[in-house]
Amino acid sequence: MNNMQIVTVGTSLLTNRDDRPWCGWTRSIPLPGQKPVANWLMDSDPKKASAELNTLHTIGVDETDHLRFLHSDTPEGAFCAESLCTYAKKKWGVRNADITSVVSLGYEHGSFAQKGLRSLVDVALKSLKDAEMRQLTPLFCATGGFKAEIAFLNLLGALMNVEVVYMHEYFREVVRLPSLPLKWDDGYVLEREAFFQWIDSEPRQRRDAESWLKGDSSLEPLIETDKEGYIYLNAAGDLLYKAAQVKHSNEIASQPEPSNIASEDKYHISNVEHHRSKRWEQYVDRICDIDFVTSVFYDTAAYGGEWVKILDADKGSLLVRYGSADISLPIRIETTAKGEAQTQFAMEIIRKIKR
Repeated sequence: MNNMQIVTVGTSLLTNRDDRPWCGWTRSIPLPGQKPVANWLMDSDPKKASAELNTLHTIGVDETDHLRFLHSDTPEGAFCAESLCTYAKKKWGVRNADITSVVSLGYEHGSFAQKGLRSLVDVALKSLKDAEMRQLTPLFCATGGFKAEIAFLNLLGALMNVEVVYMHEYFREVVRLPSLPLKWDDGYVLEREAFFQWIDSEPRQRRDAESWLKGDSSLEPLIETDKEGYIYLNAAGDLLYKAAQVKHSNEIASQPEPSNIASEDKYHISNVEHHRSKRWEQYVDRICDIDFVTSVFYDTAAYGGEWVKILDADKGSLLVRYGSADISLPIRIETTAKGEAQTQFAMEIIRKIKR
């Protein structure tokens, strides 16, 4: 499976100090010409040309990967992103590469904190959705850009189970923050969904939110109030809310369809010669009562390894070993699940059944 590399872009292409013709550039100086920069890049060492190319070169880029360069809402940010995108297409032969501006992510403190980081979350989540639609594995390359931008992308990667890579200019190897199987609780947001929807739908006066805030003090760290008395989700609150929305929608999409098979018709163990206890029978009955389960069989393949494991994700097949180390019942469970996400969902449901 190919990758979508989601790359935050800084200005190291312009500000690194070496023999590049525009060495010494600052924001008070006009930008160099796009064509001379592109020509210089083609003959440059990617490890020295920019922080972003250093990272991408080190982790490796395939022609069939998709590169998306996220740049600040500044002329120099757009300039660098355009230059890097052109380089990736011409030098590395990448077929799909594009640039995206992160609105309000610039040098103005007020708009950066209130709008810029929220815009970053929107753009990053949209990119994850695009990667899913194109059947690409997303990867955050968080080397370039503002420090707060990189921090938020690291947090989003942890919440959305996306690997993040980073490379400091003095490092010779990429630092990988692997995707973590975090079981973070989006229930906090879902339980307060009415508030999050209310405050996010339009500008609200703080006085109108007092009843919410007095009733739930945990909301206060997630909001901020402007000079005119309007209340908004701050960048952290917005990140939590939107990540929970995506996670919840993914969980709904991951739920297998119910089968139309009666519970008693799913049971295919009774004709197997083995010692059965009443507890075993009750356990299998509980599995048969799950709506997405289609059949349960005796299967010695369940011996060894984890007590619940996936046999075939494409077919939604699971193996379960019920009982003690000395005496156990190995079973195979067929479900309506199709694919990794739905089969993982089915496995988690099975895990929760009282043994």
